[in-house]
Amino acid sequence: MSADNNLKKRKVADFVKDGMETEDIRKMVQEIMLYMTENKSKFASEEELENNMKKTIEGITFFEERYPMLYNMVTKNKGFDYSSLEYFLNMRNKIIKNEMSSEQASKEVGQAWFDKYYKNPDKK
Repeated sequence: MSADNNLKKRKVADFVKDGMETEDIRKMVQEIMLYMTENKSKFASEEELENNMKKTIEGITFFEERYPMLYNMVTKNKGFDYSSLEYFLNMRNKIIKNEMSSEQASKEVGQAWFDKYYKNPDKK
């Protein structure tokens, strides 16, 4: 095996090792969404809701620190686009399986989001 292949495999292993498994990410997102839906009316503000959620859901602080963009997507007031989560997780799995590099995935995601939100903003 070449040094280049070893480096790629190590990067993929680190990519998973320092984060969460895909299914754990999916479960965390579902848990956050459920908590927010069930408890929104119990708190005077979103900040209060979020602070209490952080005390209640195990592992949420790590999730917020490791995946800040995803955390913000899930907790934003405007709602969460579950299809976007699935798209990101599918791309992540392609990286993990060495089907594409993180650079390729980043370019593909960037182009898709540019097309969706800039070129065709009415088709969101």
